[in-house]
This record gives sequence, C-alpha cells and structure tokens, in this order.
Amino acid sequence: MKSMRKKVELPEVEPVTLHPILGIRPGVIILSGIILAILLLSFLLFVLPGLVSNTGYVRFNTNTVNTSITTDDGKYIGSSEGSLYRMEAGDYTFVFSINGVEAGRANASVTRRVFFTLFTHRADTVTFTAENTPELESAVKESFAEDVAAWSAVIDYDDTYHFPPLFSSFARNAVALGFVDVSDALLYGALHITSKTMYSDYLSALSILSESGVTYLSEDLESLNETLEEIYTATPSSHRTIKNPEVRGEYENGFFSYDSTLIEMGNDTVLSYSECNTAPVKREVGAFSISESPVTEYEYALFVEANPYWSASNREQLIEDGMADEGYLKGIVLSSSIVSSRPIRSISYYAAEAYCAWLSEEKGEDYHLASEAEWYTAALSSSGKGYSTSILHLDFDTSSPSSMMGGLWEMTDTPYIPLMRLSDYDKAIELSSLYPYDGIIVKGGSYINSSDEISIESVGVVEKNSTSPFIGFRVAK
Repeated sequence: MKSMRKKVELPEVEPVTLHPILGIRPGVIILSGIILAILLLSFLLFVLPGLVSNTGYVRFNTNTVNTSITTDDGKYIGSSEGSLYRMEAGDYTFVFSINGVEAGRANASVTRRVFFTLFTHRADTVTFTAENTPELESAVKESFAEDVAAWSAVIDYDDTYHFPPLFSSFARNAVALGFVDVSDALLYGALHITSKTMYSDYLSALSILSESGVTYLSEDLESLNETLEEIYTATPSSHRTIKNPEVRGEYENGFFSYDSTLIEMGNDTVLSYSECNTAPVKREVGAFSISESPVTEYEYALFVEANPYWSASNREQLIEDGMADEGYLKGIVLSSSIVSSRPIRSISYYAAEAYCAWLSEEKGEDYHLASEAEWYTAALSSSGKGYSTSILHLDFDTSSPSSMMGGLWEMTDTPYIPLMRLSDYDKAIELSSLYPYDGIIVKGGSYINSSDEISIESVGVVEKNSTSPFIGFRVAK
C-alpha cells in the first residue's frame, strides 16, 4: 500500500534584499572584509613581531668544542655547541674562550629580521678559528685533567645521569688547535678510567687522535691500553703477590727507623676496577723513619699556636681558601697547656702538610707524611699487633709503631689514581704532581671499621681539603 502524505502549503515570504552601502554591493563588502582580516592576521603573525622586537639571529661556527662565547662587555651568549641565538640587532665584538682562557675575538653584525620571525629564523653566521697559544694549551690540558679526575669517582651511569665526552672533546680540541704532544695528559686521563662508559669515550678519542699528527702514544699508554682492554672487554684475570720479607725497625727518640727494602703491596686481585686498588705492586723503599704514634692534639695545638691561620676560629677563611671544609677541628678543643695524647683528627691533608712544614723548620729535619709504601713497610713490622678498636690505644709493645691498624685512618702523601697499580706507579705519581686534582690515599682503617673488612692492603681515599673525625696522620722523616 502506498503511503499518502498530505502536501503542506508554505506561506509566501517576501525575499530579503541587501541594499548597497555607499553604493558598494554587499558581496563586495564581505569579500573585502575577509581580505582585510587575512591581511591583518598576516601582519600580526608575519610582520609585527619583527617590528617590535628589533632582534636577529646568529649562529657560530668554531673549530673547537666547549668554546664559550661572550660579548666584549661580558654578556654570556652561549657555547660553540649551541645552534642558534637570538640577540638585539647591532654590531658586536664576540669573545671566544676555551676553559677560561681567551682564544680570540671576532667583529660581526646581527641583522634585524622583520618578516616571518615567528616561523623562520634566518641567521647571520659568525665563523671563528681559534689558534693555539701556550696559555690556551695549558688551560685545555689542565681542565681535562681536573674534569676526568672528578668524573672518575662515578662508576655507573644511567639515562638521567650522563658522562660528558671528556676524552673525545679533549682530542678534538687538541687536533683543532694543533697540539704537538698530549701523551702525558692522555695517560693521566686513561689512569682514571673507572667505567665502560669512560672507556668507550676514551676509544673515540684514540680514533680522533690516530688520524692526526698529534703525538699521543707512549710506552706506558700502550701497555695500559692492553690492560684496559682486558678489564673492559675480556674476562678479568687474577694478579698474584709474593710473600714480603720480614721487616723490623730500630727505635730511637719516638721514631722507628727502617733500612732500604723491597716490598710488594697487594694481594690476590681480580683485574678489574675497583678490585685493582689492591693489585700487587713492587716498591723499592728507601731508608726512612716514622713516628711511633699519630700526631696528638697537644702537638697540633703547639702548631696552631705558632700558626693562627690554622686555628678553628679561622675556619671560614680556610674554607674560602680551599684548605679545609666545614668539619675542620669540629669537636676538638686544642690546648698547649694541657698535654692531650689523643690523636688529632678532623683536619685536612693541607693542614697535615702545613704541620710537617712547621715541624721541619722547628726541628731542622725534613718531616713529611709517609708515602703509601713507607706506611706499608712500617705496618708490616707491626703485623703481629691487634686492631685498635678505640681512638686512644695504649700499646706497651715498643718493638714497632702503635695503632697502625685501627684507631684512625692515616693520611699518606701518595695521590689516589684509580689505575696507578696497573701502570707505572711512579709515572702516575709524577703526572699527579703536574695535575694535582686527585685525592690522597689513607691507610689502616679506624676504630669504627671492622677488622674483618680492613687489612694492611685496604686503600681508602679522601679529598685534600676534606676532614673527618676518623682520619688522622703521623709523620715520617
């Protein structure tokens, strides 16, 4: 069946007629409005930002990396790794510096950009080629050494904590600036490789240097390269030690004296970091003497009395000078009128050095902190004694120095270089004297450590300006 719909009759409506305005048809007016709106929007987006900003863009091309860029009035712009910088338009003198040393200047103009500045950044390009100077080369090497020593303390990295390309950046700058020889600096850096991440960056640096005319290999570095490859790409092997000879010291006036002897520090060690801290190393130790006990509070009080710079009241100045930290002499009451036999602690390596220098002048003899090998030799002679579990240890056995193990960790004057026992030990110490950014080795453990965990082989490390209530020192001569 067909559906039937009733037809609806619509009423007639009078059509609407748009009348011309000022003789212009409405359609023309609407079209003109649209065009004006488009032009206004285009002006706002593509022209106005450039008119009101008076700025331009500049990028820098340099032959070096880690190059800071400032204006001649000291305003920091960025670094050579930055891609694009927005600046006020005008004429500038740009100053280029590498590791704090000026490498040169360049005059350039930054052009004001008006059109399309929100969407396109047409830039002026400033090209600068740094040339080497003795001051610049020294700064690059020093900065590399300081950075690599600091970053070697971190042995694990993740996605949020990245290792900067220290080795490859150093190599790129060495090549760009035309360094003749970087073998010592590179060896120093390689001795601080404590992770696969650092090792990978080091290999990149070797690749860069191998294609240049820069001298970078030495016999020590070639030998260390073999060790590094074994540590980070092979199954770690074991290094063994020999039995040390019996060591005895002769006692006189508070010191035990030892003849020249050949010792070997270390024990059975897997060739990996940080197990290599106790890798065996042979040392020819010259004749020396070492004090029977650590320096006492009374002895240090005499030093401070003669040298007020090192008093607790001058702590803030010592911190500012980088000689100590906020823990310096905290909890220690010094008195030159009361003979305290408690060992001095909460003092820095710099303070201990200053004490030795003062004592040398007072006594007319050359006093110093014992080297790691000297301390080890004296500790061998005390191997029959127990582990001191208190800060003040009464020792009635005068056959050897007291409290070599336990009591307080004891400072040495030997720098801590992570892989020094896997390379030329003496060369590593020599390099550390050129680049003094390492901490120092401390030995013997303290009364808060367990004797099961600390042995004569144990190697601790502390920064030169750091203090601790668990670290003291004794003197040698």
